[in-house]
Amino acid sequence: MSATQSRLVHEALVYSSDDEFLERLVPFLQDGLAASDPTTVVLTPNKSALLREALGQDAQRVSFAEASATYRSPAAAFAAYRRHLETELSRPDVELVRVIGEIPLGLTSEEYAEWMRYESMFNRGFADYPLWVVCGYDTRARPEQIVGDALHTHPIVSVSGNRDTNSGYIETDEFVGRPVRREQELAHGGDPLSRLTVNTERDLDQLGRVVAAAARAAGLGPSVVDDVTLGAVELARDALRDGGREARIEVAREGARWHCDVTDRDSTGPGEIGLSIARLISARVELASGGGGHTVRMTFMGAAGARQRIIDAASELFYQNGIRATGIATIISHAGVARATFFHHFPAKSDLVVAWLQQPASRWFDRIRTELDAKNQSPANRLFSFFDLLGEWFAQDDFRGCAFQNAAAETPEAAHALRQATHDYTLEIQQYLRRTAADAGLSNSARIAEQLNLLAQGAIATAVATRSPEAARIARAAARRILAPPKRPSA
Repeated sequence: MSATQSRLVHEALVYSSDDEFLERLVPFLQDGLAASDPTTVVLTPNKSALLREALGQDAQRVSFAEASATYRSPAAAFAAYRRHLETELSRPDVELVRVIGEIPLGLTSEEYAEWMRYESMFNRGFADYPLWVVCGYDTRARPEQIVGDALHTHPIVSVSGNRDTNSGYIETDEFVGRPVRREQELAHGGDPLSRLTVNTERDLDQLGRVVAAAARAAGLGPSVVDDVTLGAVELARDALRDGGREARIEVAREGARWHCDVTDRDSTGPGEIGLSIARLISARVELASGGGGHTVRMTFMGAAGARQRIIDAASELFYQNGIRATGIATIISHAGVARATFFHHFPAKSDLVVAWLQQPASRWFDRIRTELDAKNQSPANRLFSFFDLLGEWFAQDDFRGCAFQNAAAETPEAAHALRQATHDYTLEIQQYLRRTAADAGLSNSARIAEQLNLLAQGAIATAVATRSPEAARIARAAARRILAPPKRPSA
């Protein structure tokens, strides 16, 4: 569907100051409230606070959601928007839903590209929904390339107080690539790993568990497992809602390729939400019709080897159950490897624990450091942003604390290898904070770094216990007192 035929209004707000941010968004929300349109804000806590203050009492009539929870991944964001819209549009007399959002753009070029594809696919997936969404792009923190791509993916753009049709907009199929291949008949999909038929939406939870287990056994990484599970569920949901009596799912592996086929029966074809998610997450999407139904095949490449599957399984289980409570047999079963294969790669469980700590998912500071370095801020402001980013991490649904803290708490032996790994990681964080404090011109930067790191570690432990991001705000306030210049005694 062309952007000109869409019921969706997808607008990019390009701004460079808080005043420009508020100038466009406060009237947008007030107009929505006046028209009794459901209005939702999906931003970071700092940006939401700006709108709350500007709206005053009206803020109580606006729904505020945490951006990190909605934008966990492009596929998850698609599903979250679908749930939100279906809930709001089920209410009587609702004609338009309004949303303000600001997506994360990732720490790597691959993550950034996926979020840009998400923005473009949004135009296709939600074209039939009465939705007006304004996506913020802050030029103070976004490179020129990102702002340019934002203009290519939004049919409407607001810049410097002017709102107009975007002449630079590029249609989804041209921007995204990854076209749906339409086949007369799908080729053999390899060795089946599992099959399942669902007849009602109540069966979708079971479908998700089956697909996730098969994807893990096929060697796909945790983030891919999450995505393909969500894609299969949403394709099946589309089939059942669009007049289909059932949806059949088959998971199969063909060498390094992994396929997930979702076949509807008697529906009019795959829905745009499920198909959009499939295009976002898959290396290739194929569509075939015949036999009274339509089949969507999602193909994934590069299944992980046995060693990585063991680490991925351990990562999931250690976070869920703890290290001591997770036995080797459970890890072997979860990873889908033989016992001999496990001990070939990890002669002892402690070897696996250390390998787990070196994974990107365990090294939380790597992600925060990359984002801090990408910000165009003074060194002093980066020290405060450190605690803001901690708060965003604490608010995520999958937050379970620091892997190094959790591992050290379960390992009292001083000579254990992970004790050294934890010590080295702590020094790495403190050295970054010390360099930043020195760049900010602060005296005794080593002592300040120790204090800030202690605040961060305490905030992480507190956030785990309280399940609240409030610990980061408290730590930030304490950091401000540490970083404040000493008062001169009065004469």
